[in-house]
Amino acid sequence: MRVLLISNQHPGKDGIGNPIMFRMLKALKQDSRIENVIFFPFTNSIKTLFEIRKKAKEFDIVHIHFGGLYAFAIGIFIIGLKCRKFITFHGTDIHAKALKTTTSRKEKLKIALNQKASFLSIALFDKCGFVSPKMIDYIPCYLNSQMRKKSFIQHLGVDYSIFKLTDKKIAKQYLDLNENIKYVLFSDVSNTCIKRRDIAQSIVERLGNEYQLLIMCGKKPDDVPYYISACDFLLLTSDEEGSPNIIRETLSLNKPVFSVDVGDAAIQLSNLNNSAIISRNPDTAASTILDTIKQPYTDNTRLSHREILDLSIVNAKIVDIYIDSMN
Repeated sequence: MRVLLISNQHPGKDGIGNPIMFRMLKALKQDSRIENVIFFPFTNSIKTLFEIRKKAKEFDIVHIHFGGLYAFAIGIFIIGLKCRKFITFHGTDIHAKALKTTTSRKEKLKIALNQKASFLSIALFDKCGFVSPKMIDYIPCYLNSQMRKKSFIQHLGVDYSIFKLTDKKIAKQYLDLNENIKYVLFSDVSNTCIKRRDIAQSIVERLGNEYQLLIMCGKKPDDVPYYISACDFLLLTSDEEGSPNIIRETLSLNKPVFSVDVGDAAIQLSNLNNSAIISRNPDTAASTILDTIKQPYTDNTRLSHREILDLSIVNAKIVDIYIDSMN
């Protein structure tokens, strides 16, 4: 089976950016059922659309990640080809919650158009994936009949070969951090107000002087495991999320997660002893965190949740869907 992956989200020349596609590519290459798989990065040009149509003729499966106008345009351009056409939506391309928080008219228009284009794309693809079951709730009811035939859940997964257990002291030395401080990780890739750094800072201030917020912003993907390992736990206070991959990455390294009820955080943290959903009120949140971290760590999520965390296992299930769609 030959698979063509396409996305407009990927690391730049400096290595900073979304690593999901490259890690997915690596996992698919390791599956013996895949004869050939390549990643084609989309650039905002008409030329790219013609290149994709030409390239798609060589593959059995074309799988686009992240919806929006660009994905809709590709869907149009590959009409008539024999390949099976997949798309996976990742969050704001479907729920468009940023419409409530952004103040820019231009940005509001962009978000709204991308959401509408994502809905229209559903008719163009053979299979439509969602990184969280909750995202399907945002699909208009007139598409229900199509969704019953086309939808599937694609957990993104974590590359266990990159996210390896590392001693906290070693991780702090690697990042040149103070060994005597208890760090609370806050992931804010693009430094946006949506992540609500203000709430996170207020919570950490109430935990005591020994705790300090460690901001992870604009870092190379391979450094992320060190940031997680150097910290005592992850704190997530966003106004909006789809299915935060940073939660999966943190759980894969046996670190607790404290998150407000956003996206599918509650699903990811369900039935865990050392992680919890917290209030947006800093006092209440700090109290929950302090009560929880007093308990011995017992979750061992790297092992107990491996079936839904390990990228190689997750991607094998996607290959099953590829094969089933061709029969």
